Amino acid sequence: MPEDKRQGVLDYLVQNTYAFQPNGGGPHFSGGTIGLAPTVRALLDGNRDDVLWDVLQEDTQPSYGYFMQSTTANPGGMTTVGERWTRGDSKNHMILAQIEEWFQSGIAGIRAAGGSIAYDKLVFQPKVVGDLTFAEGSYKTPKGMAHSSWKKSASEFSLTVTVPTNTTAEVWVPTGDGQKVSTPRRATYQRAEDGYTVFSVPAGQFTFNAA
Repeated sequence: MPEDKRQGVLDYLVQNTYAFQPNGGGPHFSGGTIGLAPTVRALLDGNRDDVLWDVLQEDTQPSYGYFMQSTTANPGGMTTVGERWTRGDSKNHMILAQIEEWFQSGIAGIRAAGGSIAYDKLVFQPKVVGDLTFAEGSYKTPKGMAHSSWKKSASEFSLTVTVPTNTTAEVWVPTGDGQKVSTPRRATYQRAEDGYTVFSVPAGQFTFNAA
């Protein structure tokens, strides 16, 4: 994608997501059985996590929120998206499961850094969306378990990360309102970027508090 076209394509994707309302309600995704991964990743990479959050709230089908609703067949809702929007057919064929990737790499904010080998370099960049006040997630890398946990209040944001052994990481702490971050021992300030304060850390557990 040419750099000068990227924003326009992203804007058009967002527009179509909100305009697609086949059964009322909205926003909805439409991507067939293989097309949702690029859609979810494009919105994540374009920092339009707000759109992904809105899609989750919609409980008319076809939508992710619809699958999360509790039913007689699925008490508590489904934990992923099955083969059919109707919940029919096999529930072991998780065709439309790409939203789970966003839970890990977006909301919890755990992903491999560019150029890393076997997850030896990580990025922790949680996305704070909607009315969420707490999120927690883990990912088992070849070097051990990476973990992220965050909570927020009206005046404070707290993020705790666990970096596996023989691994380094960048930690992006949301500070969009000009908050100051208390820096834990062994964490090194790198820069401020796009509403975050960025630190580098070695292996271990670190807690960052922004207020």
